[in-house]
Amino acid sequence: MNNTLKQNLGLLAMSLIMFIVTLDTTITNIALPTITTFFKTNLDLSNWISTIYVLILSVLMIPASKIADQLGRKKLMLLGLSFFGVGSLFCGLSNQIWVLIGMRGIQGIGGAIVTPIMVPLCVSLFGRIKANQVVGEIGAIAALAAAVGPGAGGLIIHYWSWHLIFFINIPITIIVFGLIIFCFSESYDPTVSSKIDYEGILLLSVSLFLLTFVLLKGYDFGWRSPTIIFLIIGMVVTMIVFVITDIKKVEPLIAFDLFKDSTFLSSTIVYFTAGFTIVCSSVVFNFFLEDVLNFSTLHAGYIIMFSSVMVMIVMPLGNSLGQQFNFRWPILTGSLLMAVSLLLLTQISYQDSEFYMIFDMCVLGMGFGLASLSLVSAVQYIPEEKAGIASGMVNAARQFGTCLGIALLVGVLNMNIKGATSNIKREAQNIIRTSQLAPDVKKVANNTIQQRFDSSTAIDNKNIKNKELIGVTKKIVGVPKPAKSSDMYEVYRNNKKIISGAVELRKGAKGFYEQIKTGIDSNQLMTDAERIHQNSQKLILNQKKISIEIQLLAQKQVLTQAFSEIKKSKNKQLTRAFKKTFWLGTLLLFVASPIAYWTDKRQLTEKK
Repeated sequence: MNNTLKQNLGLLAMSLIMFIVTLDTTITNIALPTITTFFKTNLDLSNWISTIYVLILSVLMIPASKIADQLGRKKLMLLGLSFFGVGSLFCGLSNQIWVLIGMRGIQGIGGAIVTPIMVPLCVSLFGRIKANQVVGEIGAIAALAAAVGPGAGGLIIHYWSWHLIFFINIPITIIVFGLIIFCFSESYDPTVSSKIDYEGILLLSVSLFLLTFVLLKGYDFGWRSPTIIFLIIGMVVTMIVFVITDIKKVEPLIAFDLFKDSTFLSSTIVYFTAGFTIVCSSVVFNFFLEDVLNFSTLHAGYIIMFSSVMVMIVMPLGNSLGQQFNFRWPILTGSLLMAVSLLLLTQISYQDSEFYMIFDMCVLGMGFGLASLSLVSAVQYIPEEKAGIASGMVNAARQFGTCLGIALLVGVLNMNIKGATSNIKREAQNIIRTSQLAPDVKKVANNTIQQRFDSSTAIDNKNIKNKELIGVTKKIVGVPKPAKSSDMYEVYRNNKKIISGAVELRKGAKGFYEQIKTGIDSNQLMTDAERIHQNSQKLILNQKKISIEIQLLAQKQVLTQAFSEIKKSKNKQLTRAFKKTFWLGTLLLFVASPIAYWTDKRQLTEKK
């Protein structure tokens, strides 16, 4: 196999594995409701399907990259692929929720191993100069996978089954396994010994596990709960002990000296913000589309998909410009565009056109794609032998950015929704109280509102009418007259006039009958008069029925209008909750974006 073919197939292998490993961090989010229904469980439990994967990725990336530097990157890559493939197979075959969660953990171990090893393997195959370009192309694949997850998940679930989300990984993993064997040679970091620092790995893993767990589950447990406080204390203690002991070692587990390089430090921070930003589209905005606008999974995925399209377009272009000139300006532009995209989302409304929402996603995709070039800029000035641990640290930073995004944005969103739900409930009860409805209808409507907004489904926009409420609106007891301002009032008033006329007619017919009975001896006239009297009685009864039907119809219109006003209030309040959340993300990204200026130093060096 000639060298060019090896390089092309090696690039294909790295791109494929990077795509499926990154895709699995976001694609399952869109499938969680379907999986929850399939296993007949609750969302709190099924959320662990996503949580365990991100948790293990965040914890094991740095230790895995260090061990690969010591024992051999190719061997560890094949081991990681084995974990990932086996985990994917049994995820798809799982018949119990706990089995699925456990197999997602196995998948996460594989993903944590293979992700940071890609960069040093590329350096060994392509050489340092060309490797930067290749890493940029692989980074584009990773960014694309992160952004395309919701859309791909929506398509798979709509047309096939959630099991396919995991099964599609298996043939790709087998292909990549073979390509790794034939295309890559074994590589190490020659500056370190093969002795594994078990103590350091244990301390680092425990501290990162506690940190990630707190970020992912802090809101669920409560930030002031004894469990979370205990875990935070444990995280701080283990992290301090690790840092103190690690910096004293001749061969530290984490190369803290790398942070002295301004390019590496700033690029790591930018990649962290990219991980934070993807939560805004794949989780928060998707939540808005599905649960406020009632879009289907496929429809929501279609809109978010446009961010993926922009990643595919801008990231290769930005990488080419960065390689030729300087990474500083593409990455700085991307950081600002990410902030601008969230600024646009702060103006979102439930009445927005799809074009506006798609435009928002295009801006976000452009920003995310360009900012993700920080994966390339981070390692461009790092010594070649340190590319492995550097890659592990940078990729871990993006995972922690995602964890922070979930902890901060989802936590704040839930808090905002809780406040919005309280306001909606209060306004809904006030609308029912002031509406012209029968007492029984008001009572049932208030009970329905109380039950609905005390449940976990208050966020969705489904019709809040139920069978009991529909039934009570048909009762004729206590039905109010139509309001004078309503269209039905004139019909009701005219029908009352007809009833009054019918009553007068009945009186006249009765008097005529009495006169005939006493004054004229005519059986035929008496029969006709009796028929007039009976028919006038039926007319009155029928008109009274019509009058009740008019009142019921008017009440139905009032109730429909009341629920329409409640829905408008609900949409307004929930949209405001999402806006507040996006404002928080906007502020953080604008504050962090200037850091992107230091992601390259070629111009600074030239000036010196």
